[in-house]
Amino acid sequence: MSVVKLLEGEDFEEYAKMSLEAYPSMFTGFNAEQSAAWVKRMKAQQDEMGVVQYAGCFRDEKLVGAMRMHRFEMNIHGKIIKVVGVGNVAVDLTRKKEHVAKEMMEYYHRWGLDNGASFAILWPFRPDFYVKMGYGYGRKMNKYMVRPDDLPRGSKEGVRFMNSDDIDALHACFNEYVRDTHGMVLKPKSFYARLFRRYKVVGYEKDGAVRGFIAFKFRKLHENHFLLQNILVEYLVYHDRQGFMRLLSFLQTQLDQVERIEFTTMDDDLHFIPHDPRNGEPHIFFTSQESNVQGVGMMYRVLNMELLFKKLASHNFNGVDIKVRFNVADSFLTENEGSIVVHFINGKVMLGQMEFDVEIDINVEWFSSLVMGVIDFEKLWMYGHAEVSDEFYVEKLDRLFHVAKKPETIEEF
Repeated sequence: MSVVKLLEGEDFEEYAKMSLEAYPSMFTGFNAEQSAAWVKRMKAQQDEMGVVQYAGCFRDEKLVGAMRMHRFEMNIHGKIIKVVGVGNVAVDLTRKKEHVAKEMMEYYHRWGLDNGASFAILWPFRPDFYVKMGYGYGRKMNKYMVRPDDLPRGSKEGVRFMNSDDIDALHACFNEYVRDTHGMVLKPKSFYARLFRRYKVVGYEKDGAVRGFIAFKFRKLHENHFLLQNILVEYLVYHDRQGFMRLLSFLQTQLDQVERIEFTTMDDDLHFIPHDPRNGEPHIFFTSQESNVQGVGMMYRVLNMELLFKKLASHNFNGVDIKVRFNVADSFLTENEGSIVVHFINGKVMLGQMEFDVEIDINVEWFSSLVMGVIDFEKLWMYGHAEVSDEFYVEKLDRLFHVAKKPETIEEF
């Protein structure tokens, strides 16, 4: 008999040990002092009952799995709504394939619903595992490796290193970017202390305000050569063209110290910036040379489709007029399974009606990716992930869910 509940007391020591065993490569070199400090932080977060909480699965009163759960506020189509996230899902190595993770995820989804969330996000350790739990793919992450001298050279006026005195300005800059960017998550001020511990932060300042910044670190390329290194840019935030170009100019001037700038970004078009778009790897296929590598990362899930449509009442779905009955299959969260009729009037949502023009049969994982604008409807239909009662409406449904800019979610958890 399993019981999933919030962790307390000595559970955290067991969770830390379990995490080290579940993710050995992630915690390489983790010592007893670091582990004790981690346990202390987790206990403090649990006592605060704030945006982070920890829960575990117990069998015969023994902890056999645990996870970290987050409350977030996320921009979905310009509307800031409540979402939840889960991370560091760890299972006792001796209890694998015993549905421990499944039971924890069921608890997590209901915890999210109890907290008023209509949407959930996660970074998967295996995408196929979470697709079965109703999570749809998000936008792919890119890694570009650009030579500094291939970046545009220009003015660096207003560019400087940021420090702890700039936290308020960085916080304002980042959260303004969140409010302008579909898919981004608001960050608390406490995030920036961690940012400075992990990265060097260079910002662009104009008229007394930070209008963009990058967070980066150096990566040594060869153990026996201390002069060969790359810069890894893992945060790139900017509000306008000038700020973006000034930050690129800063990176361009590092050409005497680094081999390449590694950009981790959801921008699919960054190869238009360098003079040479190739990433330095000797890979070629169909007479096409490698410019970047991509990976499937962030995944999205609708927890309550009716609540989500209510939250998106102010969003305009491209001015399309159509009445749709969505038949959503959700075997993992049965209270979310079923049908809902949505009237889109000049692109605006209207609920509570019965008549419809077309029916869509779709699994919740593909519905989640569709609602976020990760993929257009026609492709989902063409790939066999959606069925329609009348193919005449495929083109209109494609326009309904199309977004000019796909979601960008770079939240760490």
